[in-house]
Amino acid sequence: MIEAVASPRHHLLWHSDAEGYYVPVDFPEVILDDRIAGSMVGSSVRLLEELKLIAPRLEIALVHGELSDEMASRIDQEAEKGGPYWIERLVWFSLFEAARLSIRHGAAIHFG
Repeated sequence: MIEAVASPRHHLLWHSDAEGYYVPVDFPEVILDDRIAGSMVGSSVRLLEELKLIAPRLEIALVHGELSDEMASRIDQEAEKGGPYWIERLVWFSLFEAARLSIRHGAAIHFG
């Protein structure tokens, strides 16, 4: 059975991080479908926008919605050294890059 989530749910928070897909199509709500592995399909377009919204709270600077090589390098270096919120920032970076590349190449992101 296919259904859209009845209440507004964020693609970042509602979608499983272990199973399912994000596709490079803009739609407002995560789709639930038991016929799909993980039962969820999210929008990588919406995911990217949500990641941009939370970037400042993680002290990640974006320039016109883009991540600079310098900022990416800093996040990568923190993963080796530790520091406040390094795990959250590294996860953010991984999802940001996955969503960006999904949209750029017209490819799905698969968790499974």
